[in-house]
Amino acid sequence: MIRPLPSQMPSLHSGGAALLLALACWFTSPIPALAADATAPNTSLASARRIVVLGDSITYGGEYVEFFESWLRLSAPTSHVEVLNLGLPSETVSGLSEDGHAGGAFPRPDLHERLERVLERTQPDVVLACYGMNDGIYFPYDDTRAARFQDGIRRLRERVLARGARLIHLSSAPFDPLPLGGRTLPAGRTAYPQPYEGYDTVLTRYSDWLVSQRANGWEAVDVHGPILRFLTQRRETDPKFTLAGDGVHPTRLGHWLIARELLRHLGASEAVVNADDPDVWLRAIPKGPEVLQLVQRRQRLLKDAWLTHTGHRRPGMSTGKPLPEAQREAADIDHELHALLSVPTDAPVFPGQRSEWFGFPRFDFEVAGKPVMVIAPHLPAPGKPWVWHGEFFGHKPKPDIALLGRGFHVVYTSVPDQLGGPEAVAHWNRVHQHLTSQFGFSAKPGLVGLSRGGLYCYNWAIANPDKVACIYADAPVCDFKSWPGGKGKGPGSARDWQLVLQRYGFKDEAEALAYPNNPVDRLAPLAAAQVPLLHVFGDADEVVPWDENTGVIAERYTKLQAPITLIRKPGVKHHPHGLDDPTPIIDFLWAHTANDAAKAWLKQRSPTP
Repeated sequence: MIRPLPSQMPSLHSGGAALLLALACWFTSPIPALAADATAPNTSLASARRIVVLGDSITYGGEYVEFFESWLRLSAPTSHVEVLNLGLPSETVSGLSEDGHAGGAFPRPDLHERLERVLERTQPDVVLACYGMNDGIYFPYDDTRAARFQDGIRRLRERVLARGARLIHLSSAPFDPLPLGGRTLPAGRTAYPQPYEGYDTVLTRYSDWLVSQRANGWEAVDVHGPILRFLTQRRETDPKFTLAGDGVHPTRLGHWLIARELLRHLGASEAVVNADDPDVWLRAIPKGPEVLQLVQRRQRLLKDAWLTHTGHRRPGMSTGKPLPEAQREAADIDHELHALLSVPTDAPVFPGQRSEWFGFPRFDFEVAGKPVMVIAPHLPAPGKPWVWHGEFFGHKPKPDIALLGRGFHVVYTSVPDQLGGPEAVAHWNRVHQHLTSQFGFSAKPGLVGLSRGGLYCYNWAIANPDKVACIYADAPVCDFKSWPGGKGKGPGSARDWQLVLQRYGFKDEAEALAYPNNPVDRLAPLAAAQVPLLHVFGDADEVVPWDENTGVIAERYTKLQAPITLIRKPGVKHHPHGLDDPTPIIDFLWAHTANDAAKAWLKQRSPTP
């Protein structure tokens, strides 16, 4: 039956604390009790795939990020969360810059210039943002500048929430004029080549506004207030005490206080949030200092590589190592961390070249002389469920990332320009036999067919109905007469039509048009095996007309009393593929591909799905 679903190092002025914290929340690892002061983190953190930190020079300095990751690793040692520091010195969220910034060398970078690239290339699922230090540009308070700060925060919030991500805000750390020894300026000037002496009153108002947004449902963590109280209290006994040698950039203790407020919000134990010194906390936990050292190595290796990969406009920054090289070295450090904590690792079990894909180990090797790519989960689910892509792997990665978090393997077999012909089917047979016999993969993968990938998935599935768990097809080609033949509503593709004639061994076009074995013609084997189908399609598809492909499949599969689900995207053309909220796709593949043991295994580790 058809089941319709809904559509689915810097100068003084470049300081400040800011971060973007991105988490994939698809999988929760078991969290053993380690010590009295290592409390299990919020479950969304324990289940994180990736945490991305954005900000200015305080974030780029990175010690509070390293404290945070160390806490996370010690609290949830089986988690394979990846924490990336993408702090950019001098940056603002307001887009403002004072005249002569950095000696006139360059204006302050604006977060919004790079935000979309960062979100797209890192795929964050939860965002934590703390801005303010640079946003008042070290001038006295001004309503216009404050409005620019607030507007920048709202724009950040809009872009993050539009991606379905959770957003947590932090207020800025304080500005301290004492260490500057009079190198500040009083109110009433038109220019401030040095900071305004009362600049922390500006940050206080920015912080108060941000925290007030809790009334509107925002998650807002007050960093500014607690650190200012700590500083004031220490000065009662030591008038020269400071947390920032230049008034802006925190000392190691200052970084710990930033991290501590974040950890307090995330549910850290009293032993953690009451520690006035990070070493007191770390020494109380077995292997705590050693974990911090490895985390620091990993963070500092990846920082510049990721900044270069995502792109920015600030001059004077190191490019770091090429990202694939940095990721390989980071993976080795990750293995050291898990060995230190005595938990299972994702040690390589596949041949070929290893790299990283969204924080998961990727292996590229050959089967029968043709490329195969396997993305491995950190903890495989019982039965080793997997999804197998026909074409265009990585185009819409969120479902794959989510399934990797649930213990799936993800596979792509590269046989381009075969258009699902006999040679492609034969090679898929070889790959299936290799993965199931050599690596213990489940006998029945879930197939993923985007566009022409539909021909690959359907033709192989029809030839092997007992080896298919389900098919997710997205704007799929199901009849080569429609595309690339162009014999219906669509324009077709002359080049690919010639490939069809060659790959299928037709002597001429007439023989191709008379071919009776397109997927739309051979659904009976799949129906007999009751293979579930999910089709996502745009009903204005001008390339692969839905009514010549998905529509025919749906009508005929229903008549065969076999299960098919349709998700129609009104007014959408061939692109974009997928769904803004991919949950229906993820749940479909999970429900039909994971066995009962895998489902029970995940349920023990997470309250969802």
